[in-house]
Amino acid sequence: MKHGYVRDCDFVAIFDADFQPEPNFLCRAMPFFIHNPEIALVQGRWRFDECLMTRMQEMSLDYHFKVEQEVGSSAYAFFGFNGTAGVWRIFALNEAGGWKDRTTVEDMDLAVRASLKGWKFVYLGDLMVNMHQ
Repeated sequence: MKHGYVRDCDFVAIFDADFQPEPNFLCRAMPFFIHNPEIALVQGRWRFDECLMTRMQEMSLDYHFKVEQEVGSSAYAFFGFNGTAGVWRIFALNEAGGWKDRTTVEDMDLAVRASLKGWKFVYLGDLMVNMHQ
């Protein structure tokens, strides 16, 4: 976010190194921003590899994805950014104080600050992003 070329960008997609989006990720995420200037974040859902360990991890996170994020999104209410598999409106990110990498919960910290500024988030449960172990 500190590079000069960011000044020419309106959005940033954020992925952890072990996450691989589908080729159409941006084509599916970006339309939610076009006619909704109050949307700061479009959050995708994690999809796990089919090994036993990641399957157990997926089951433990199902409540988080299927209840907390879907309900929050449907009401344009607060839900936390997962730190990956999301697209942020850079203006909203900056208005909320920017990315604070000096905290261990920078994703939730940003989501709270953006929400307090009045920004809305959208969660897309069918916009899957593969997590590889």
